[in-house]
Amino acid sequence: MNKRFSTLLLVLMTISLAGIISVQGYWISDSLQSNEEHFSFNANESLGIVAKKINENEFIRYFYPLKHAIDSIKNKKKYDAACLIKSVNSELNNEAKKVKAPLTNEIKTVMDSIANSLAISDKLQWKHHIGTKDKLDQLATTSSYEYFLYQNLIKEYTSKIPINKRINKNEIEQFLTHELEKRGVKVNFVFSVNENNTNTSVKSEDFHVSSKGMFKTPIFEDEEGKTNLYLVVNFLGKNCFVWSSILSMALLSALLVLIILGTYFYAYKQIISQRKISEIKTDFINNMTHELKTPIATINLALDFMKNEKVADDSDMRKRYLEMIRFENDRIHDQVESVLRISHLERNELLINKGTINFHETIDKAIDHVKHAVDNEKGYIKTHLNALKKSIFASEEHITNVIITILDNAIKYTNESPKIDIITENTKNSIILKVADQGIGMGKYCREKVFDNFFRMPTGNVHNVKGYGLGLSYAKKIIEDHQGKILVKSSKGKGTTLIIQLPLITS
Repeated sequence: MNKRFSTLLLVLMTISLAGIISVQGYWISDSLQSNEEHFSFNANESLGIVAKKINENEFIRYFYPLKHAIDSIKNKKKYDAACLIKSVNSELNNEAKKVKAPLTNEIKTVMDSIANSLAISDKLQWKHHIGTKDKLDQLATTSSYEYFLYQNLIKEYTSKIPINKRINKNEIEQFLTHELEKRGVKVNFVFSVNENNTNTSVKSEDFHVSSKGMFKTPIFEDEEGKTNLYLVVNFLGKNCFVWSSILSMALLSALLVLIILGTYFYAYKQIISQRKISEIKTDFINNMTHELKTPIATINLALDFMKNEKVADDSDMRKRYLEMIRFENDRIHDQVESVLRISHLERNELLINKGTINFHETIDKAIDHVKHAVDNEKGYIKTHLNALKKSIFASEEHITNVIITILDNAIKYTNESPKIDIITENTKNSIILKVADQGIGMGKYCREKVFDNFFRMPTGNVHNVKGYGLGLSYAKKIIEDHQGKILVKSSKGKGTTLIIQLPLITS
């Protein structure tokens, strides 16, 4: 895949993904804000109606007993009811100038009697009169002045009564529950009636002040709209309720975003992988071309020399050049075979003929194969064949190739003369082979990649190590085919140890 095109594709995918996530995030945020506003509107509206009902109920609870008492006094004293109420209301405001004290005290006594009666059977009284609100509305319409006087009288009197005797917490809870459910707001709540910003005894048992979800509304306001009493409500389930209407869509949206993210990262991984494969393929072709060109050039040169009359007449020279051609031809054959082996192994087409072999003898054969190269570099291979049990069921050809590959790497990846130690030992049912060198070693990244196809350990700016990066990949597949294990231990500058574990033949 073209590098520029793949980069552009990744940028476009990233921008598209960021756009999708942003749009989804904006939609969820906007929906939450809308739900928050809708909840606040319903909560405030419910509290306002509850406050109104509380005010009305207190008025109703006092109005009918008071009206009945005043009507009785009016019949006995022959006073006009409106004038009587007005005089009492004025006296309570310390403005009594027209009405005699005995009459005022009489109505005050009536009010005290009503208050005491309500305190004894509070629930029954307000429930009994709550159905008469329509009649009260009619009174307010037909005789607004009389209604106003009654209202002022009751407000003036009740303002001096403790709040716990004016209102019932069960009443508040029922009103709130009814109003909220009527608007489809089904949430848990706790409440308190606050006086001068302090909680009173009229509150839920587990009420606590919270920085969020608190709503309040004034109650028992005077003619000027002033009051020091507030109904404060804390909605405990507010967040759950706000999320509930969009939760399914939000989860579906999140699922789709996760799917898109997964697809994106999969595509990203595939693009990077394809780019890497393209680079590996290019590198492999370059290496393969270079590795084949050298022996082919040597063969062509040898053939040209053999055409020379002097060489044609010299049997020793001719033999020497023929050996050179054969050697280079074998090199080409080995290189082609190594590539074909990996190809067949990847497709499970590699024929592996197994039999009983002596592992130590196989090691010796592999050493013989590389001994000349080690001697040329003035290095050494020391063997410590300590394993007493050495018979394994394996392919001698492929196990030999694996050991040769490991030794070949030990020779190539060193800055000095190769120094290699080969150790064998037995475990319970296995034989362990350790090939330790004192070469350049490798870091963590190389240790993790060393068995991958086409991986070649970087050697800086000097490209003096030949190969295709297939050797250890082939070795790993062969060892695993023999039910064995292969691993590497290495540190940069401290050499490398390849460890192979193969099962023994048990009798």
